[in-house]
Amino acid sequence: MITWRHWLKRFLLALVIAGALLFVVQRLKGHAASDAAGFATLWSAVFAGIFTGIGYVRYRRSPACMLPRSRHD
Repeated sequence: MITWRHWLKRFLLALVIAGALLFVVQRLKGHAASDAAGFATLWSAVFAGIFTGIGYVRYRRSPACMLPRSRHD
């Protein structure tokens, strides 16, 4: 069974990676650091929420797709 910690970790990981990537892209496009940070914060939170929500829905429909594969050789 997957706990709430799994979903929190999944959300935070997606939030940090998307936020960093969006911030860098906005800076490369020439936006000020404060504007880039605001943009990255908003859209990384939206992305992380959607990403985690879709994963949760898929898990609820078919838990087997989220479990690690057994190592039977």
